[in-house]
This record gives sequence, C-alpha cells and structure tokens, in this order.
Amino acid sequence: MNFSGEALLHAPQDRVWQALLDREALAHCMPGCERFEEVGPDTFDAVVSLGLAAVKGKYSGQVRIGERDEPNRYTVTMEGSGPSGTVRGTGTISLAPAPDGTAVSWSAEVQIGGPIASLGQRLFSGVTKLVAGDFFKCMDAQLAQERAAS
Repeated sequence: MNFSGEALLHAPQDRVWQALLDREALAHCMPGCERFEEVGPDTFDAVVSLGLAAVKGKYSGQVRIGERDEPNRYTVTMEGSGPSGTVRGTGTISLAPAPDGTAVSWSAEVQIGGPIASLGQRLFSGVTKLVAGDFFKCMDAQLAQERAAS
C-alpha cells in the first residue's frame, strides 16, 4: 500500500530539518509513543499504543533513518508488530521552502500482515493519515513554542 501527504510547518527549513530528526521531538509528537530510544546511529526502538478501530494495541518495532540529503530529504525504514499483525515500510520525508515556513511532503510504501491486513487499504489509509496529521500538528506547535521562547 502507498500513502502520501503534505504539511506546512511554520519555521525555517533548517529548523524543521533539525526537529524532524530530534529524538525527543519525535517521541513527543508521535501519537501514542511510549518509548523511542536510540539503539545505534540513526536507529531507534519504538513502542506505540494506538486505540483506533481494529488497530488497537501496543506495537513495538524499529525505525531507521537513512539517505540524508540535508536539509532537503531523508528516508525512514520501519518494521514492527503488535496484537493485530505486522507492519513493514519505507518512506521519504522531503522539505522545501514555502512562503510561510517549510513545506513537508511525505510518502510511504507499507506492507501489512496478520489480522490487520484484512482491514484493507481504506481503513489503514485513514488511520495513517490521522496519525500523520496529528504528528505534524504537534511538530508545528512545538516549533511555534520554540520561536515564542527565543
């Protein structure tokens, strides 16, 4: 399954780049994140609890960041499992200057297995867009808070 989306973050591109690679900012803004620990260079163990439809439960896995083209683009590889099945995916985060800040485009190719796969793309797509939307809203608010404090 393929997913994509866009967000506008109201901060300069270099600051957005830093925030989108900051372990604490990522952990704070990732919906349901219970743990996000660096276990190696650009490699993180994560535990996330979701409570959306049949996707409810605690999921654990690993996230790896690669192919950095600072401050324009990087890739993310993730794999995880939980009570409803397994998820594996690769994604790209791209940044570009925008009049009011930084335009963020994201895309992902995801494979799901187990009971969660029976949900189909429509439900999984909705959950993915909801989680991504919440993540980018939180990141934008966090960047705004930093600007106000400086």
